[in-house]
Amino acid sequence: MMYSFIDDAGTFTVNDPLSYQLYFPLTDKDGSLLSAVCPNLAGDIKKDNDRFLTPPASVPDTRYNLLCRRDFFLKTEGAVIRASYPYRDKLEAGFLYHRLIKQAHHLQIEVLNFIPFDLAVEVMQVKIANKSGKTVTITPTSFVPLFGRGEKNLRDHRHVSSLLNRIDLDTCGIFLRPTMVFDEKGHRENKDNYFVLGYEGTGKPPVGQFPTLDYFCGSSDLISPDAIEKDTAPVTKKAVDFDGKEACAAFRFRTREVAPQEELTYCLVMGIEEDRGRARRMFRKLDSPEKVAKKLEETKQYWRRYLSAIKFDFRDRDFNNWLLWVRLQPTLRKLFGCSFLPHFDYGKGGRGWRDLWQDALTLLLTEPDKAAALIFNNFKGVRLDGSNATIVTADGEFIADRNKISRVWMDHGVWPYLTLREYLHQTGNARFLLQETEYFRDQHLKRAKEIDHSFAQQDYVLRTRNKKIYRGSILEHVLIQMLVAFFNVGQHNAIRLENADWNDGLDMASEKGESATFSFMYAHNLRDVCFFLRQLQKEGDSVLLLKEIALLLDRIHTPVDYKSAKRKQERLNEYLEAAERTAGEKIRVKLDDLIDDLQHKSAHLFKSLSRRQFLKRGFFNGYYDNKSKAVEGNVKGGVRMRLESQVFAIMSGGASDRQIRSTWNAINKYLRDKRLGGFRLNTDFKALYMDLGRAFGFAYGEKENGAFFDHMAVMLANALYKRGFIREGSEVMHSIYAMATSSRARIYPMIPEYFNNQGRGLYLYLTGSASWYAYTLMKEVLGIKFILGRIVFAPKLMSVNFRRDSIEVSFNVRGKAIKATYIKKGRASGACALTQGFLNGRELPVDTVGLTIREQDLKEKHNTVMLYLS
Repeated sequence: MMYSFIDDAGTFTVNDPLSYQLYFPLTDKDGSLLSAVCPNLAGDIKKDNDRFLTPPASVPDTRYNLLCRRDFFLKTEGAVIRASYPYRDKLEAGFLYHRLIKQAHHLQIEVLNFIPFDLAVEVMQVKIANKSGKTVTITPTSFVPLFGRGEKNLRDHRHVSSLLNRIDLDTCGIFLRPTMVFDEKGHRENKDNYFVLGYEGTGKPPVGQFPTLDYFCGSSDLISPDAIEKDTAPVTKKAVDFDGKEACAAFRFRTREVAPQEELTYCLVMGIEEDRGRARRMFRKLDSPEKVAKKLEETKQYWRRYLSAIKFDFRDRDFNNWLLWVRLQPTLRKLFGCSFLPHFDYGKGGRGWRDLWQDALTLLLTEPDKAAALIFNNFKGVRLDGSNATIVTADGEFIADRNKISRVWMDHGVWPYLTLREYLHQTGNARFLLQETEYFRDQHLKRAKEIDHSFAQQDYVLRTRNKKIYRGSILEHVLIQMLVAFFNVGQHNAIRLENADWNDGLDMASEKGESATFSFMYAHNLRDVCFFLRQLQKEGDSVLLLKEIALLLDRIHTPVDYKSAKRKQERLNEYLEAAERTAGEKIRVKLDDLIDDLQHKSAHLFKSLSRRQFLKRGFFNGYYDNKSKAVEGNVKGGVRMRLESQVFAIMSGGASDRQIRSTWNAINKYLRDKRLGGFRLNTDFKALYMDLGRAFGFAYGEKENGAFFDHMAVMLANALYKRGFIREGSEVMHSIYAMATSSRARIYPMIPEYFNNQGRGLYLYLTGSASWYAYTLMKEVLGIKFILGRIVFAPKLMSVNFRRDSIEVSFNVRGKAIKATYIKKGRASGACALTQGFLNGRELPVDTVGLTIREQDLKEKHNTVMLYLS
């Protein structure tokens, strides 16, 4: 590993961090301010896409663009020391702070950056200590570039929007307040202040400022600015010439003589606020080194408490600490979205549809009380045509698409149910399915095939033709997603790919493409939901559903020949036409009839897919391209294979044990990299594939074209564990950890989105892989599951999981604390079988399901479970 953990709380150090040039996330508990900081102090600070305090920074910017760096200059008698430049450096990072320690010209310079957990400001504290035996004279100058507008203004009216800048000098710093938000669709008055306030350790303010880039650089540039090289005099009061210019917060502090072993402190507080009074109040909470130290400690403690909802102890400090960072990643994605760190290729902010549901898997483990409201709210994003809004904003509102493009991902109907079933099992509350909520409605109709140009609603809520808001049960939302997908098939009777599925790179087969891959998962969901429908039968024999759904419940009324793709498409079109003009009437459907209908649909899909898609090569074809040709198998003398095609056939239960064994052999032969040890997303197709997707325009081994895509790798592990292939699942889980902690990865502790051909980790922190890793570790490896409110321990541990003879995990269930200890007896290798179990010293029976604990068994506030394996 390139880093070393120095405690049991996730704190790590990195020597010579600038050689890796990685960004690190900083934010508060609510995501009110979002920052990235690098070892060269590059990165950016923002609230959202429209409000950047500093210039937006992409990955190349963090390395090469001086205008994206915070900085601190020390001019001495013999040199200019620049905090962003490399010296003898060491990084210390923890939850959630970033500290650089530099040794330069007999001075030790410590640069601390963090966002207090309860304040929306970034703190940058610089300490200078004289480690020599003689007095050193220094002149300190801080530098923070100010942007004060939205990211689009990097290219759209960069100069014109700077003309809006108004700069106010404060005793302690600067307030930048542009007059307007420049937007040719409709300019509006700006109300935000972009501010940087500073002081030296004694509490004294700066002696002067350089408020614009022009004034700071003078006749030179940011490499050798006149303010430093030529000792340009700072200003102390506002001058009209500073308005309408590119701004910066460059503060000159007093020239000081630093005695041997003496230490000086300087601090900057940076943020974005409408109310200057509030900005000053936050500043006063941080206006001394003592206050900063106290707030830093409070911030560390907050994040440690937050992560303590679940505690893993594998008796391996490196693995335990790495897991802490992995478990933080879903929270970071909840706060940052997908687009507010320097790998911002996901565009304009906000989390996507899959992100909402997959991050909720972790939330169910860490914050179950919040999960119900989140899951309930998420269903408001479903349309009546079975598609959905794709982006949720920070305040929980839905929008159709981050790029305002009409498109549909066919897999989106799968994920809500997978998360919902976890909630239903964890709580035992099947009646949650009967709660009613709204649907999403916008201008997109018939799965984005038509546009309603007359649509003018502002609330994006479905209304009936009588203009009344329509509400349907959560069950109804789920059924619509499943049933529409079932009938939405292509020529080969697999569900249409539309604009892509999980793999966004398969986006060029919208006319004739099909995804057998996710057809397997729809088959799974159609079958699995029947379990909960049987629970509802204890409450009554029927449910209310939207009248138009009867068209899709064809076995109850007018059956459709499922073998005919044409007949399925006709029935779907009939439903879409009817749903578009719904009156909101409901009918009562008997649960027995509903279960029978869904089971027949599931059985048809499974039978068709498992026979038709399993190839002679011993693995599954998952796709048809835009010419209706099968994508995988023997093609032009080579073998084409995709990992996700195998994963969901296994995970869904559609693949037989024989097929799984064959598929695993094929995965090892064609997709496992012998040198790096991981599993590639696909074989090298060796050609641009315009009839399937953009992914094949990428270099092989990058992103969706054959990279080691961790999200799919961890789902492969999950699928194998689920189906009882424990050794195989363990190999995949270990490969992810091994690649993430290899020196080749060149990343801090985390799971990245993917590894490239060199084993380098890319797209850091904001990935669904982390949720799935924690979920798989908890639910499959440690086997802590819920079945209708009962806790079931059914571990799938291998001997290699035990670094010593025991593993511990602590978690909470409905206000009761549980500490489970797994104890391995004997020296057996391979998979470990659960032989005995105790709750609070009382032995409980172990059967083929595992060790089952009912809620009434948890009589203590703190409960201990002992599990013996051999």
